[in-house]
Amino acid sequence: MKIFIQGAGRGIGLAFARHASASQQGDEWHMFLTARNPEDSDGFKELPPSANITWIAMDYLDPDSITKAGMIVAAHSNQLDRVISVAGVLRDPAVSPEKRIADLDSAAMLYAYQINAMGPVLLAKALWPLIKGEHPAIFASLSARVGSISDNRLGGWYAYRASKAAQNQLLRTMSIELARYNPHACVVTLHPGTVDTALSKPFQAHVPADKLFTAAYSADCLWRVMDGLDASDTGGFFAYDGSPINY
Repeated sequence: MKIFIQGAGRGIGLAFARHASASQQGDEWHMFLTARNPEDSDGFKELPPSANITWIAMDYLDPDSITKAGMIVAAHSNQLDRVISVAGVLRDPAVSPEKRIADLDSAAMLYAYQINAMGPVLLAKALWPLIKGEHPAIFASLSARVGSISDNRLGGWYAYRASKAAQNQLLRTMSIELARYNPHACVVTLHPGTVDTALSKPFQAHVPADKLFTAAYSADCLWRVMDGLDASDTGGFFAYDGSPINY
């Protein structure tokens, strides 16, 4: 199996990489793992480059690095069987979840959109030649339930909600085009639940203990979900337990 995991330097991306590495057998597998600065990441230290692992420097805020990543993978392989994009931003020095419309900031909204929405679909563009062949392939991008328009009953978090909704729409649109070239492909967005990572840390106070997942648990659940998908599921939005989520 040829696997590409964006954001494998830490958190749930690293958990996916651990799971994938442990589940592969023999020599006929390869993982392409990305981080903004691979050598400085926990993932690079734990899963260093080898005959089966290639690390690539890539940043969703740098479109050229996404294009370059696609070229690096293409130099090693003519197809990918599973692509997983995990990056998402809710709060960091450049953006904070808004409680009211007066909190909106255009630069922060653009920043969230670049990472949450544009990044995954530009990755799909860069890897397009490797997923459009007639072979079973899964392209999965981590979204969030709050990106569901029909599920929005609390308001707030304008930039995060909207950028995740845009991500869902972009991947849904991409799934329709890819199906014309590869009828065996499946493109989905996935809700990982509330995972104990830096993204959710400031918002965990009111999360029930049994609903705050470790990165390993969430990654294992989502891997099983992906294992159960086929082309008939393309364009869907699924939770960590496999249940579909309305857009």
